Amino acid sequence: MAWPPTPATRRIIAWLFLTAGILLVLGVSMQLWIIYAEYQRLGPGNLNSTALVLRLMMLVAAVMMLRYGWREIRGNDTID
Repeated sequence: MAWPPTPATRRIIAWLFLTAGILLVLGVSMQLWIIYAEYQRLGPGNLNSTALVLRLMMLVAAVMMLRYGWREIRGNDTID
């Protein structure tokens, strides 16, 4: 594979990362809303901290995907 990728390939990669990041943010936010509703309905004794931590880690991953996609589409250096 040629490095660095061509500009067309970079745009496709950027849009794929942006799309995946947006979909992941939407999915995780719905899951967090369900966790919050269960917390309100059942109380703190039923809160599963492992599930909450996992969802928050997924939210961080989604934001990182959005950041990478945005930097890639803007043509900035994406290697940190």
